[in-house]
Amino acid sequence: MNEQPLSETPHSVVLSRQAKIVLGILTILATLILLLATDLMARAYLGAKGAPQYSLVWQSSDKQGKKETVVDRRLSQGLNVLDPQLGYARPAGGPTSEPAWRRPGFRTSGDETSGAALRLVVLGGSTSDPYYESDWGAWSETLFTRLNEGPTGPAVVYNGAVSGYSTNQELLKLIRDVPALAPDVVVSLSGVNDLNFSHSLREHPMVSPYQLVMLRTLAGKGHQPPRFMPNLVAAMKSGGEKDTQLTVTAGSSYEMTDAEMWRRNVELMNAASAQMGARFHVFLQPAMGIEPGYMPTDSEAELYAAMLSSKPDYAEKAAAFYTAARRHCEELMYCTDISDVFAGKTGLYHDPRHPNHQGNKLIGDTVFETLFALDSSPALAESALGQTPEQ
Repeated sequence: MNEQPLSETPHSVVLSRQAKIVLGILTILATLILLLATDLMARAYLGAKGAPQYSLVWQSSDKQGKKETVVDRRLSQGLNVLDPQLGYARPAGGPTSEPAWRRPGFRTSGDETSGAALRLVVLGGSTSDPYYESDWGAWSETLFTRLNEGPTGPAVVYNGAVSGYSTNQELLKLIRDVPALAPDVVVSLSGVNDLNFSHSLREHPMVSPYQLVMLRTLAGKGHQPPRFMPNLVAAMKSGGEKDTQLTVTAGSSYEMTDAEMWRRNVELMNAASAQMGARFHVFLQPAMGIEPGYMPTDSEAELYAAMLSSKPDYAEKAAAFYTAARRHCEELMYCTDISDVFAGKTGLYHDPRHPNHQGNKLIGDTVFETLFALDSSPALAESALGQTPEQ
């Protein structure tokens, strides 16, 4: 009698299919775990070497793009030129095609081809930046008008101030760009942007945060990791003899207070100006909340309170900086403290860190009168425009 082979029951078929599905899932999970573990070990290896690390297994393009958005915070407001020394700068030609912007990085007031008797350079941050003349005025224009109406005769003013520049960028710009202007006088209005290293790296004050981000972004352009297993690929490449991974350094690190940094920079600016045959004078600028005797309007007080709510330690840090900076200023013949220039007055601020049109006119008048002794002592005028002091 022939035996018939047993056929699979429907139940056994279902179990067989389920086993295959489970086996497939387990295989996929095991593979993913192996990939994750491998890339994790590679990531740890890169970290031990101090090399860049990436997302595990898969590197999205969005993550790499986030670095540039930090730079865009500054570049989105007209500062759309990357600068290797300064981090960012004004575009060549300025905001318009007017002849006043014919020199990259400077707005020229006056006719420099007419053999002007005086050539004066202005350096500083947003308070002095001519880009914001329509917002809160430009004290350099008041200075230019007073120069040309006064006994000095015709004058040319080159305004090289840029929003966000501290004295670190001022110093670098002075050394690099100003000699070509052959100035007679260099004037800096500064202080606020040096406060609490708000526009520089604390351990590397000569480096702008935007500059460091820009360099790191550019350095990584030629070494973009692959999307898949980026740490493993980077680790394998790092072991080769011809590894050309670019890195970025900010130089030697050192410690100093914000006021010490400010003084060091203005001393170096004085020395650099003397080397190019120009006289240098720095003015410690006013800011709401640090000047005794100023009487804010209700709207100004509200603006200041709003700033303090977002920066609760601002008042304390500002007071510490200005106390030390005023002391430094007293010791320098080429420094004038005008942080109290608004004492006894009201309604002179656009916001807590920027004077309005009336405030900037007063600053321009004060700078002119200080430099040319119309309302100041002969000794001060001699220190401002006489022989460059040794300090």
